[in-house]
Amino acid sequence: MPRPESPLDPAENPVAAFAVRLRRLRAEAGSPSYRAMAARSYYGYTTLAEAASGRRFPSWELTRAYVQACGGDLTAWELLWCEAAEAVGLSRGSRHGKGGERSPPRPSAEPERAPASEMVDPASAGTLPELMGMLDELRSGARLSVRRLVERSRDEPVRDPAFAPARTADRAPARMGGGPEVGDQPSGLIAYPRRGGPTVLRILLGAQLRRLREARGVSTEEAGYEIRGSHSKISRMELGRVGFKERDVSDLLTLYGVNDPAERAPLLELAKEANTPGWWHRYADVLPSWFEVYLGLEEAASLLRTYEVQFVPGLLQTEDYAEAVVRLGHPDASDEEVERRVQLRTTRQRRFASPGAPTLWAVLDEAVVRRPVGDYKVMRRQIEHLIAMSELPNVTLQIVPFGAGGHAAAGAPFTILRFAEPGLSDIVYLEQLTSALYLDKPTDVDTYMRAMNELTIKALRPEATRWALAELLRQV
Repeated sequence: MPRPESPLDPAENPVAAFAVRLRRLRAEAGSPSYRAMAARSYYGYTTLAEAASGRRFPSWELTRAYVQACGGDLTAWELLWCEAAEAVGLSRGSRHGKGGERSPPRPSAEPERAPASEMVDPASAGTLPELMGMLDELRSGARLSVRRLVERSRDEPVRDPAFAPARTADRAPARMGGGPEVGDQPSGLIAYPRRGGPTVLRILLGAQLRRLREARGVSTEEAGYEIRGSHSKISRMELGRVGFKERDVSDLLTLYGVNDPAERAPLLELAKEANTPGWWHRYADVLPSWFEVYLGLEEAASLLRTYEVQFVPGLLQTEDYAEAVVRLGHPDASDEEVERRVQLRTTRQRRFASPGAPTLWAVLDEAVVRRPVGDYKVMRRQIEHLIAMSELPNVTLQIVPFGAGGHAAAGAPFTILRFAEPGLSDIVYLEQLTSALYLDKPTDVDTYMRAMNELTIKALRPEATRWALAELLRQV
């Protein structure tokens, strides 16, 4: 791709000129909504919109996320960013730091900048990185160090609005078909998810049946009687924990007053699709049933945040490292079984190289990269792989060093999944030796999100993490 013309015009403010170029790129990409762009990045839609507003010069990390979301050429845009940064007065070395977010020098006649508290509205944050950026600006304005801020807020409960489980009003599902709304139901009918297989389809269909039942004022006992079942069966269906019979869905739709064929057809088709086995079905011989649910959720997630204390996360493991981990957990397994378990793991990883890949934000305890798994050659290849993966625009990697001390998540690995599909709230996944827990209650999600927030503060920044891994590589 030829280098695009420079967006800098000596007659214009370089920040405004760069913003014009960003807006032009978005227009060339078909003017996607900022919400759609945010779904392909771990920045929020308001932060991405701010990058193109011209009010401040965006950092390279933010610019890269914006360009990637629009399908632009990152190499060409890095050159453009550096030109603009030099015009603003920043050095090339500041493109990964806070320097890139400074406003350009202003004439002395211009009034002073308003206090941060008047410019930043944390309640408008759409994602965690966006919220953290806003709060960091408030912290800087208050001249508080991160350590001091953590100490002062340790005893205060914090609710993270960026990752609070979605409310119906926040994520109203798109309608399917052309029929009218059902009753006073504000959310209409659900749409097929882009990915996720039967697990997500069952959850979405169950949630829609629950909305229809509640809108009609039907109890679970009445609904269960209609399909010759119990109220507990209705509860399991609405939670997406069981499969659906098309006859049961048809009877429930009739009970709920959904008689228009244009409205019934998509839901009946969804019930049929929800019973289709996922790609992981062919690994049923080595796949525990409690893990199948997670694979479906992982397939549908647009953002995964994970914390590990012992092993490298499965999505970041090399084949040799994965084989060593599998043999630790299944010492009596045959070579064929071990190979199939490793294949399952590598199949999950391929999604990160496909279009629309999700964002992975992994926080590892230092023990993960210090503890030898396999021989030294296995560890060298694994550390090299971590460095390479951390360079991907959709992967953020941080290490919590031993010197960071204790923290709220010590000894408890967990994963938080967020979804772009309407109707799916955040889920916390906790894996045990022979089972797993899936938490979606707001109080549970908030607790784990606070722990994750503290981890990201105590952990090394992504750039420092790459440097630490490179240093460790010299020692292995």
